[in-house]
Amino acid sequence: MRLNIIFIIVVYLFTISSCTQPSQTEKELREVLNSHLNIEMFESLLHKDSTISYKQFREAHSYLSVIYLQDGCSPCYPKFVEWHQKMEEMEDVPGHTLLFIIQTDEYDTFLHKVNELDQNIDKKYYIIVDPDHKLFISNNQIPSWIMNSSMLIDEENKIKMVGAPWVNEDMKNLFYKTVSSD
Repeated sequence: MRLNIIFIIVVYLFTISSCTQPSQTEKELREVLNSHLNIEMFESLLHKDSTISYKQFREAHSYLSVIYLQDGCSPCYPKFVEWHQKMEEMEDVPGHTLLFIIQTDEYDTFLHKVNELDQNIDKKYYIIVDPDHKLFISNNQIPSWIMNSSMLIDEENKIKMVGAPWVNEDMKNLFYKTVSSD
């Protein structure tokens, strides 16, 4: 009898410890992975000193790291610089680029504040100016903390990864594995 009680207690403790509920963050990440990021409403984007069509841009790039920034948000200027610097340190992947979607009315003001931090940024990445919050409005099913992180999307605009690829070795490996899977 005593052995049965001990066995039941051990099974109960094992069941409790192995059946923990995922956190809210984990649930939100699971829900957003492979979901669609709506960015097709943007018809054009900026690249260096020119404007190109969204369609032309997507034909050239299968994978995008989408980074949403808000003008007036003081951590956003260093984040813009950091993305440029960190991606320069990583290996180039054919078919992948960065797309910054910047919520601002004054793009020149945003760039001026960025240039105060670092004059040497090679502005080889792409930018969409979003003064009307179209990205947030069109993707209101995605939690704002994920929107304010970065998202790696594929050619179908499906979210494949959330977060910066350089934060740790696991993220870097996941990034390279994902963008090299074609």
